[in-house]
Amino acid sequence: MEFGKTTLITNILEGNSNININPSCRISYFRQDLNNLDDNKTVLENLLEDTSQDETTIRNILASLNIKKEDVYKKVSYLSGGEKVKVLLTKIMISNSNFLILDEPTNFLDIESIEALEFLMKEFKGTILFVTHDVDLINNVATNIMIIENKKIIEYEGNYSKYLEYKENKRKTISNNSLLLEFKLAEITSKLSICKDEKEKEKLEEEYKKILESNI
Repeated sequence: MEFGKTTLITNILEGNSNININPSCRISYFRQDLNNLDDNKTVLENLLEDTSQDETTIRNILASLNIKKEDVYKKVSYLSGGEKVKVLLTKIMISNSNFLILDEPTNFLDIESIEALEFLMKEFKGTILFVTHDVDLINNVATNIMIIENKKIIEYEGNYSKYLEYKENKRKTISNNSLLLEFKLAEITSKLSICKDEKEKEKLEEEYKKILESNI
């Protein structure tokens, strides 16, 4: 299977046979086209669907995202793009789902709204798989990182800064090991160049071969 972030999300949502999903998993998906909202219903009507949260809680969440008072009675069709994003994020966060997939959730959000979203994400009791270029969001919220490289997924427990630190330490370790290997091979080559004993030469050549094979 070839992996990119869109491909991965699509395969999860479509139930690809190569991806195992727990039967108890209830998925909600935040997508940039905002198709999850009904334009003909009000903000509040949209949010009261598929949730066990009461109206007061919903209003408080909306207020943290700067959608306040009478704004909840506006039809979604009258909202700006940024306001729709906030409503859809709220709808997903308060849904009865236990697994959320958020694709670039901070696009079109101001700093205050991003901070409110971070709080909601941290408070969510289920699992959130989110894709973002917002490094601060990753560092503030993520507990596990999934890196897609060369069509493979690399998993790391920790935030993005910790992953970069781990990657740099790994690079240094590999670099140091390579240097030690070069020194060792050079030492054996030097001994071979002056060795007169055939049995000793065979031992050195065998050692040289083993070192190369063990580091392929």
